[in-house]
Amino acid sequence: MPHDPQKPLLRLNHPRDVPKRRSGGGGGRARRFDRQAQAQNHGPIFSQLRNILDRSDAALQLRSDPNSLAPERLLVFEVTGSVQNFARAVQRIDGLEFAGEEELEADDFDKSPEFYLLVPQIGALQQIVSLWEFWLREGSVPRNYTPWRDLFSQLRAVRPWGPADRVSYANREYFHALADEAPDTEFFGLEIELVFRSSSEASHSAERDVRHLVETIGGRTIHQAYRPEFAYHAILAEVPATEMRRIAALDPASLAGADPIAAITPQSIGTAIDAADEMVLDGIERPAPNRDQPIAAVFDAVPVQAHPLLINRLSVDDPDDLETLSVGPRVHGTAMASLALHGDLNGPPSPLSRRIYFRPVMYAPVFGGERFDDNKLVVDVIFEAVMRMRSTDGAAVIVVNLSLGDRTKPFSGKISTWARALDYLAYTYGILFIISAGNTEQAIVLDDFPDEPSFGAASANVRAQATLAGVDAVKADRRLLAPADSINSLTIGAWHDDSSQEIFGGVTPFQPFAGVEMPNLSSRLGPGLRRAIKPEALFAGGRERVRIGPASTPVNLAPHPHPSRYWGLKVAAPSQNGALGTHFTIGTSAAAALATHSGHRIFDALEEAYPQLIDAMPLAERAALLKSFLVHSASWRGSETFIRTTVDPTSTLHHEHWRREVSRYLGFGFVDPDNVVACANDRATLWATGTLSPEESLTFDIRVPKSLAASASVREIRATLAWFTPTRPGHLAYRAVKLKIDSLERSSLQLAGVSTTSDQPSNSQSESGTVVHRRWTSEQIGEAESDSTIPIQIQREPDQGTPIDEVIPFGLVVTIEMPGETQIYEDILTSIQVKPKVPIRAQV
Repeated sequence: MPHDPQKPLLRLNHPRDVPKRRSGGGGGRARRFDRQAQAQNHGPIFSQLRNILDRSDAALQLRSDPNSLAPERLLVFEVTGSVQNFARAVQRIDGLEFAGEEELEADDFDKSPEFYLLVPQIGALQQIVSLWEFWLREGSVPRNYTPWRDLFSQLRAVRPWGPADRVSYANREYFHALADEAPDTEFFGLEIELVFRSSSEASHSAERDVRHLVETIGGRTIHQAYRPEFAYHAILAEVPATEMRRIAALDPASLAGADPIAAITPQSIGTAIDAADEMVLDGIERPAPNRDQPIAAVFDAVPVQAHPLLINRLSVDDPDDLETLSVGPRVHGTAMASLALHGDLNGPPSPLSRRIYFRPVMYAPVFGGERFDDNKLVVDVIFEAVMRMRSTDGAAVIVVNLSLGDRTKPFSGKISTWARALDYLAYTYGILFIISAGNTEQAIVLDDFPDEPSFGAASANVRAQATLAGVDAVKADRRLLAPADSINSLTIGAWHDDSSQEIFGGVTPFQPFAGVEMPNLSSRLGPGLRRAIKPEALFAGGRERVRIGPASTPVNLAPHPHPSRYWGLKVAAPSQNGALGTHFTIGTSAAAALATHSGHRIFDALEEAYPQLIDAMPLAERAALLKSFLVHSASWRGSETFIRTTVDPTSTLHHEHWRREVSRYLGFGFVDPDNVVACANDRATLWATGTLSPEESLTFDIRVPKSLAASASVREIRATLAWFTPTRPGHLAYRAVKLKIDSLERSSLQLAGVSTTSDQPSNSQSESGTVVHRRWTSEQIGEAESDSTIPIQIQREPDQGTPIDEVIPFGLVVTIEMPGETQIYEDILTSIQVKPKVPIRAQV
């Protein structure tokens, strides 16, 4: 969308403190059982436990049975629904450690079942049994132990954490395929996450036990990390194929049966990018950075630093000397650095003001794609890289690009360890991580077409609908790759779009969704943790083509793996036949790097318009503001109509449900970054930063332009609020702080002539993450009189779990737009107290 650099972004006037609006209530009541039923269901387990606890060698006896409730063993208490204040009640029992809680899938009996994880010492087990016996006799429990009464009445099962919990079904399949025909002595990497213990003594003891077990089965420990900041304790180990097969078979005598272990997963494997169609450099002059201190960083594979498009534009920090190991083609890091610095080279130059801090975390070996260091846990590598960045040239970095993903760890409903690390770092250091959603090469099956001729004979719309139906049938297999589930980060999907002007005249490969805006076929899907919107935004990821599998019956469609000048983002390329030129790439990695470039452009525009304000602004507020800006122009662009015909063909789904299905594909929508770099005659974008104390509420008053009351033309108001939340690892209420934008009241809607719209995520889903994006639009004459204002109210909801005393930094962006109306910007500018510095137009 056009923008005018002579019309800078505007600073919102100072807000008013206002009373907080009341929020909605909680959920329904969980199913409960009476004492007689529970005595029959679970009495034998507790009775057997009591009999053993009365013996002098109780601990030894219990631990010798892998199926018993034993001291120092992770225990699972499965319940019909949440038990209020249970984690707090656990603290009242000496020697009992709360290790987490997780959601279970809903069933015919319970809408929100879950389980609690506890690690007891022998005395704590005795007290739990005593509480159970007291409840069976009296129907109550002693004072201050009420949550235990609720737990006993809602208990569905109680058992130890077992092999099937430690090794997911998907990982069993992966391990089996990896080691099935391998020689017994071949070694494979494993990431072993230990049950997190807050006690230093307990954690050291558990690690010693696991190291010993690894040695016993003929393996070796490669690396370990203990990070209490985000409840992470893990070992990277290599084990022989024999042990890998035993783990896949859930042999209780293997590592899968070891009490100190919480989970066993494959060693992290990075994702490659597609790149092709080399070209010589275009010779266009691109201004060099003119400022020193970086505000953006890229963590990626080693780039070609000497490339003409990168030289003197990167501040490379390589403490692990991955440069020496990178003897193969440096495709990934070079492309991501190029996009972060220049954007799509197909488009006009868009220079940045500063160098970019670049930290290599992958390298290019002689053969194969770029990869992580096999001798380190990637979570710990990223954690240490951020800590180092903050103490070196990256002290002022507020945006970190991670166009990386772990293809062995698709999202499965539980927050990944990598995401936990990023969430902690984002909140603690005020950093916006921009993460690629991940790509999939998986083909889809079009059941309605037995062969290629039948597919070719169908109309473009029928083919597009069949393609979407094929994706929807396997959407569970196309979930985000870690760490894209991070709640404090922005996750970016790939919009089927680029700036190429070349026309492809061939028949195949072809576009899968002709005539409608959609993500690329390979772009992975949401939602995120607890149905939060992921990916939040779709940026241009190249107009990826698809192809029909040879002789497939029924027709199989797969992403075409080779981008070109006809479909793709143009980026710097490593040496080809001794020359450094360009080539083309596609996918979510490229889209995320393009988002990082856009974020830097927005920062440059803000800094130019309000240098003193930006200079004094805390890093966390800067990062939160860019987070808001990067989502702010997102919209579904009418694609919800196309998607709904597949996900809700009879139009009978509740509006929350079908919109949730649309947001799985589109998030908040497609982003035009030019929309928020500056304003235009018919569009005014305003911003603010600040902090919110517990349950504080602020209102920003915005002048309603006279034009909104003068005609019935289309107009839109949109507001975006972003923040970084502290987290509670192991808890269902993982997000500790929730902010929200209150709905515009009826009087405000009438003043501006707008109304709520269904072409966006529902309010409840929009408020499930750390970005809230609301849009109001219509074609009706507003009732505003001279100097009328509408209030945009934001507030902090009651903290989830233990109250957080700290203030929470936020970034807020609001736009009023009326296409074609030339006085919108000027009308609002007259009401702004702190005027922007208007850039001097270059003389031609």
